[in-house]
Amino acid sequence: GSGDIASKIMIIGEAPGEEEEETGETFQGESGSLLEKMLLAINIKKKNVYSTYAINFRPPEDRKPTSQEIKRYSVFLKEHIAIINPKIVILFGSTAMQSITSINQRISNERGKWKEIILKNKTYPVMITFSPSYLIRFPENKKFSWEDLKKIKEKIQDLNIII
Repeated sequence: GSGDIASKIMIIGEAPGEEEEETGETFQGESGSLLEKMLLAINIKKKNVYSTYAINFRPPEDRKPTSQEIKRYSVFLKEHIAIINPKIVILFGSTAMQSITSINQRISNERGKWKEIILKNKTYPVMITFSPSYLIRFPENKKFSWEDLKKIKEKIQDLNIII
């Protein structure tokens, strides 16, 4: 992970790509630039959030992680969330969604709705949305992510989170 470990916002992506693997930083390159723009649209700087991945290695040939890999790493990811202890968790992409919520449906059916997860007797509000890398490939879906971002901004205000 990277960013502010004391942040009240935790972002979880799918898996690192080649550039992330080389730098050790999350969300680099074109998808990182898009994520920064998305966050800035709701007045958040990327450096002020904590970000990590559902799978902490780059799958061979940048393939989608298998269900077994997602399940194996979800144990560590849930522990990671409990350690960071954010007020809001944002899941970018279907791998992150499946890892934390065990939902194995189309992300388009699940995104944009607040959900809750309970870890170590603590409840965390979770928003599922499209990953920046997906939005680069399918920019027509940016309008849906914008709706999700506005809900996240509203939740930040409702919870009086200062970022």
